[in-house]
Parts: sequence; structure tokens; C-alpha cells
Amino acid sequence: MRWLRNRGYRAVDLAEAWAGLEVGDDLSKTVVLTFDDGYRDFYTEALEVLKQCGFTATIFLTTDRIRNTPARIEGVEYLTWSEVRELHAAGMRFGSHTVTHADLRSLALDQLEYEVGHSKEIIEQKLGVPVDSFSYPFAFPEEDKDFMRYLEDLLNNLGFEYGVSTILGRASRKSNRFFLPRLPVNNWDDISMLRAKVEGGYDWLHWPQLLKKVMFHHATIMQQSPKAI
Repeated sequence: MRWLRNRGYRAVDLAEAWAGLEVGDDLSKTVVLTFDDGYRDFYTEALEVLKQCGFTATIFLTTDRIRNTPARIEGVEYLTWSEVRELHAAGMRFGSHTVTHADLRSLALDQLEYEVGHSKEIIEQKLGVPVDSFSYPFAFPEEDKDFMRYLEDLLNNLGFEYGVSTILGRASRKSNRFFLPRLPVNNWDDISMLRAKVEGGYDWLHWPQLLKKVMFHHATIMQQSPKAI
């Protein structure tokens, strides 16, 4: 975060970033910081660093894991609703990351709508503000065009405006605003790797990522329907 600040980057929310992309603004020194799930260490560790750097961030909540007291699930502690409200008052944004962090493609349509829509409703009730962004859990199935079209329609109908995915790369005007790409940043990244990522040196990895998904999807279809193929 300090490297980004010292290099002149600014952090904005998804709405401002997308508006800038649409009109062709120079966003080369602009980032959107996102955190999935709602881990409590955002409150205990990340918030102070972000405040020191003057950055905001969007946290995508798995709402069934956000409770009145810290829930520990699979060895990880999650935010409480009072902490979420405190973070919101400090300028952080919140979006939906489903109710239970389910694999959405494995669900019936009514279950899928519940996971996406109910999580949005819960956050809006708890914070008293509209929720307009969604983060897809698990690897994003961009090879499944039918599912993508259905999910895009669902998100649109439920009142979402933006969404992020695990597609690798930087966002552009050509990106689908409901499935924007992101760059993963890990604690083993050094400054050289971080710089390469934010300056575009990581974008090419989307193509082998997509190829792997397409090949796996095709192999799965072959395995399930050998006679048809």
C-alpha cells in the first residue's frame, strides 16, 4: 500500500473506476482495492494501513459468516456486523459475495438467486445503504457463456451495477462491468512483481487461464456425453 501511495496511485471505488473507463479517462495511476469474504484481519490489520495511505477499499461479504460476535470458520475469523458498520463509517465500501460462498454453477436457479439476492438484502438492511457490487466466489467460469449470460441478467435484475471476478488482468472499456478482471496480490509478492502486475505485465496470463478452463470444460462434456461426441 505504501509503495502504491509513494508512486502516486489513488484508490477509488468500482463506480468511479467504471465511470472513468467509460469516458476514457487516464486511469494508469488508479486502483480499486478489493477484499473477498470479510475476514476480520481487515479490521485489525489492514484498516490502519489503508487510512495511513489515504485509500479506500471494497469488502465483499459472505453474509452467513458475518455475525454479532466473531465467527471462526475453517480456522479463519470473520468480521462482526458492528465492525462492518464501523468500517463503513470510515469510508470502506461493501458488496455481496453470496450468502454461504457456494459454487454457484452447482445450484438450482432458485438457490442461485437466493445466494446472490439475499446477501445483497442483508447487507443493505444492516448498513442502510444500497449495495451495487458483487464478487463471484471460486474460479470464474468464463468458458460457460450460457451461465455467464444468465448470471449477468440476474445481477442486473437484482439491482447490481458492477461485479468482479477471478479473471486475470486489468479492467478496460471492453470488460464486462459485471465480471471485471482483477490482479491477485499475495504476501509473497515483492515490489518488482507488484509493479509488473499494476503496469500490465501480468495481463497476458489471462489467455492461458482461459485456455485451461476451455479445455477442462470440453473434457468434462466429453466425459459426461461420450456417445453424443
